[in-house]
Amino acid sequence: MNKRYCDNNREQLRKAIGILCMIALSLAVASCNADEEDSIKENPYSGGREPLTVKLLSETPDPETAGPGAEVTFKAAGLAKYSHKAENKFDFEFYISDEQCEIAAATDSTLTIIIPENVSSGTTYLVLENQIFYGPYFNVSGSVSVDQGFEFYKTGPSHGSIFACVPWSGNTQQTTEFYLCGDFEQSKNSSYAGLLMVNNEKGLINFGTANKFALKYGIYWRIYVDDGNTISSYSAKLSGMDSWKADKESPKALLYGWFNDYERWSSVTLDGFSFRNVLLVNNDMTVMTEKRKFPDPDGNMKEINIPVFNGGTDMLNGIIRAFSTTDGKIIAVTNSRWHVHIDYENTTCSTDGKAIIPAEIYTAIKSVMRMDEYGTLDLGYRRSIVTPEEALPGANGEIKDACMTNDESIIIVGDLTAFDGKTANNIVKLDKNGVVDDVFSANVGAGADGEITKITYTSYTDEEGIPQERIVIVGGFTTFNGKSVPGLAVLNVDGTFDMEFELKKMEGGRPNFAKIVDLTPYSDIHKPHLVISGTFNKYAGITRQGFLILDMKGNAIQEFNVPGRFYGELYDAQYSLTSDYANGLLLTGDFTSFDGKRMNNIVMLKVDVKNVVNTYE
Repeated sequence: MNKRYCDNNREQLRKAIGILCMIALSLAVASCNADEEDSIKENPYSGGREPLTVKLLSETPDPETAGPGAEVTFKAAGLAKYSHKAENKFDFEFYISDEQCEIAAATDSTLTIIIPENVSSGTTYLVLENQIFYGPYFNVSGSVSVDQGFEFYKTGPSHGSIFACVPWSGNTQQTTEFYLCGDFEQSKNSSYAGLLMVNNEKGLINFGTANKFALKYGIYWRIYVDDGNTISSYSAKLSGMDSWKADKESPKALLYGWFNDYERWSSVTLDGFSFRNVLLVNNDMTVMTEKRKFPDPDGNMKEINIPVFNGGTDMLNGIIRAFSTTDGKIIAVTNSRWHVHIDYENTTCSTDGKAIIPAEIYTAIKSVMRMDEYGTLDLGYRRSIVTPEEALPGANGEIKDACMTNDESIIIVGDLTAFDGKTANNIVKLDKNGVVDDVFSANVGAGADGEITKITYTSYTDEEGIPQERIVIVGGFTTFNGKSVPGLAVLNVDGTFDMEFELKKMEGGRPNFAKIVDLTPYSDIHKPHLVISGTFNKYAGITRQGFLILDMKGNAIQEFNVPGRFYGELYDAQYSLTSDYANGLLLTGDFTSFDGKRMNNIVMLKVDVKNVVNTYE
């Protein structure tokens, strides 16, 4: 067959097939369009439930704030059809801070409710047919509120937490001024701080204030540690401060934490010199100095201004707590194994006298050491009787916190199994001479079944006028000496339970801080209360989100527990006068919100104790 003839036939066949395909496709599209027209005639959502037209508006209620038993009217919409006036029944429920409220009346534009007897401030919402409609934040009135005049809470320090809030030693009467210690910075553009001062009126006190806060820089924000193999970088911090107890006529302050540069002494003033996590300073926070002569490389003596205090620990571990004693000593609690100081007698200097080549002496320590006011180690404290150059064994485990009692005993807590070779179930007490208190150990018995992360000590006068001492511990434990406790226990200083205090059931989390604070320290009748923060959301069956003020029996009095959700962790709580010189609480730590307001790690609370009725008594 002719090849050209075959090719022509194939081409005609392809054209015919193409035409048939086009006809089939057109018919299919037409059919689909017809089906679609028919389907649009019917409602695809027919038979479904109509959407609810109910709303709980965010407008301010009337009144704007109220206490238990009061009626409050909220703006709403669409509730009339779900209200049955004749039967006084409603198809919906209303809540404030997760506590259900009694409904008094409802219309298409309003909803009137009655504030429950026990409730905190918080978000309002309505529940109807398993749907939630949110309303405005409602402030329950009571005896505790944020002091708006203390405006520092709006900004706080920059980039860091506040670990301690210490009253200024110059306060001769009521407390109005405080030092703040932490790992924060002066400002966003500064690499120095760790130490600030505030008062009750304006908040932040300027750096360089004569006779009170003459500080210019504070600590440098980073530490660089060379362990012989690598150079590591850590965040520097001031963990706390203690007022000097030995000489009241010449007040001083004991600073401690994890730092090696203060007021730029190491980085600018004197190269080769470093502080060692602890420092005794003047009352205005300036460094105490003296002039000493050091030989340069040519043997010439150069007079150099140098810090008086010279001692501390190695830089691999900071100092957890440091305390001054009435006989002019310093007790430091640490996980470090070395006391370090510069031997000035064997130290040399540079030719220009702007740097020293320090002769450092390392002496072994274990957990607790005692120094004099110059930083020199006391070799008569906690040393082996057989071999005095050796320290006693100290802690087996990690120390987390410590406190000092009125008789200058030290109570240490943490993740501990033994101390000085004796069993220690996460808590141990040393007497004034640094010896384990066996009576205390016997009283705590089995101790905590988990680590203790914080301990606070308070000496106060109770409501009967009797002097008292208490310690409060918090941590990851569920029992203490066999008693079930949800991570918090109040103890006498001898290690026995405070039998008057009973912690109620906590739900949703656990406490992370607790401290006893007298709410009226200058009154004839004292009001000690326990201030608590944590991750819990209920206490004794009532919604209390992260913050509590309990009486000394463990009761959450309604008037003191009206603030809304607290998010974060407290590190300290101090009595203070407010911006209008009323009773208050200054709270510091690491927290971002409280009572519906944005926070920056510090807030002043107004505390009105006059009209509080304790229904638990």
